[in-house]
Amino acid sequence: FAEAYLNMGSALHQTDDLVAAIESYKKALKIKPDYADAYNNMGNAQRDMGDLEAAIKSYKKTLKYKPDYAEAYSNMGIAFKDKGNFDAAIESYMQALKIKADYAEAYHNMGIVLKDKGNLEAAIDSYKQALKIKPDYAKAYHNMGIALKAKGDIDAALDSYNQALYIKPDYAEVYSN
Repeated sequence: FAEAYLNMGSALHQTDDLVAAIESYKKALKIKPDYADAYNNMGNAQRDMGDLEAAIKSYKKTLKYKPDYAEAYSNMGIAFKDKGNFDAAIESYMQALKIKADYAEAYHNMGIVLKDKGNLEAAIDSYKQALKIKPDYAKAYHNMGIALKAKGDIDAALDSYNQALYIKPDYAEVYSN
């Protein structure tokens, strides 16, 4: 029963038992070798363990079996970003958005990479796209505030931070910024 191993892997992942989670995903894949969800979840666990190469391979396997899996592209983008390959990360987010145009998290994550690359205007635009889709996305307001501050637009940054706090009043990082 591959789904049971997938669910067990997810539960183990939530308890931060990443090694056991990966083993559970592998058991699901022995039963169902084309199980895209198991590859995607295994990639997430591998990424959380810091094994970015293995994670990227798992996401690529996910996409081999389910080429329209927007979340796998987005997850692969996170792994590429963590690896410092910003161009590949952006390409992954763009692929996710081709599949799922209303994917706020992909716009948000792409904004982070664009900011890290120093392209503040594009980052801010990406955060705005995320907020059009998901107006209560406190994290997007927070990160947009960081980009606006880096750009030197302190008033707009404060507005963005205040919007994040309006949505999530206990958001400590926003107070710090």
